[in-house]
Amino acid sequence: MQSAECAGVISPVVIESATAPISVVPRSTTANHCSGGHSSLLLSTSSTSSSLSSSPETVRSASSSTTTSSLGPQTAPAVVPPSSPVPPPTVLKTKQCPRDDFGEDDDEDGQNRAPLMKQLNKLLTPPDDLLQWKDMPQHLQFNPYVLTGYRPLQGVKGCLSSLFYVHNETINILTHGIPIVYILATVPAMMPWEKEYRFLSWCHLVGSVAPWCGSFVYHLFMNLELGESAYYRLLQLDMLGIWISQSFGALPMVTATVYCLGWPLKWLIIISYSMLCIWGLYKAMTASSPWQRRLCFLLPFMMRIMLTLLRISKLGGGNPSSLTHVFLQDAVSAVGGVIGAMHIPEKWFPGSVDIYLNSHNIMHVLVVMAVYSMHQATIRDIEWMQNAECSRSNLTSSLNIDAINGSHLEL
Repeated sequence: MQSAECAGVISPVVIESATAPISVVPRSTTANHCSGGHSSLLLSTSSTSSSLSSSPETVRSASSSTTTSSLGPQTAPAVVPPSSPVPPPTVLKTKQCPRDDFGEDDDEDGQNRAPLMKQLNKLLTPPDDLLQWKDMPQHLQFNPYVLTGYRPLQGVKGCLSSLFYVHNETINILTHGIPIVYILATVPAMMPWEKEYRFLSWCHLVGSVAPWCGSFVYHLFMNLELGESAYYRLLQLDMLGIWISQSFGALPMVTATVYCLGWPLKWLIIISYSMLCIWGLYKAMTASSPWQRRLCFLLPFMMRIMLTLLRISKLGGGNPSSLTHVFLQDAVSAVGGVIGAMHIPEKWFPGSVDIYLNSHNIMHVLVVMAVYSMHQATIRDIEWMQNAECSRSNLTSSLNIDAINGSHLEL
């Protein structure tokens, strides 16, 4: 039996954790100790029970704890200092990421982005009713091998919004829209604007950009809901741009070719070429089929071939280094016209190249390359005319080659 003094206050021991210092809660002691008495331990820990079992600290035995009577005198608490400094426990913090659903939550940035994103998505999303070839009106059924991706008939706003989603006219619009910006930004600085060559410089600038302007407007607005008459007005605008390139754009080359000929012959050739171009414009504006529109430029084309042969001979003028570009400007465009007329390659794979790589896309790229060659030939020919001295005896020119070489301007 234990004595009554053993019924004193139980002295609890508090163990923080395996990593925290051990401290002893104040206890009451008496002079008389209870031998063989029992003590209870009150353990307080911030870790789990598994961490206690792995603690390096040794828990004091319950039998070593003394109890005193609650009536006995109080003594100061016994504090056991830590054997070594222990770092404070690490607190793990978690961060909840806000939902980025553009305004569906309370995120202020998302709410600000919501209207812009909705408008952008609406703009970039093609209409659900992109049509097939069989659904189009007859005046838009000009290529039976391009089967899908047709825009429905739309107003001006709908046509403009089609710039921002993909359809079967996207490549045609971009391939002739981008050159407009590039030519206007670069070509004017390359041209000599002195009085003597100002007219030829204007001819080249207008002739370089006109076909892309007409083609861009035509392909962008060809599905206007104003009917067949509006479509043919746009087609005439497209043909007008091509005519300007074939007539005014070619005048610098024609002028350089006959530069050293006598005045009567020189002006006879220039006027003859101009008359053929006017005839071609009339045929282009009144053509009723794609082949008629292509053949309306045949006579000016044939005359340029004859002038190319004249340049090869000793009678013709022009910069010798531009002869390759003079040939390419017509040869490449002719190849593009044939590919477009024969519907290659979509006639071999109907419906497989509706969006890109069809014949009209290929033709668009080739005519851009042809106008690039025209630009290179024009720049070299104008440089040649600025430095050429024509001999009246043999109608040839002695060139200041050193002045021309190293001064070519590149597009």
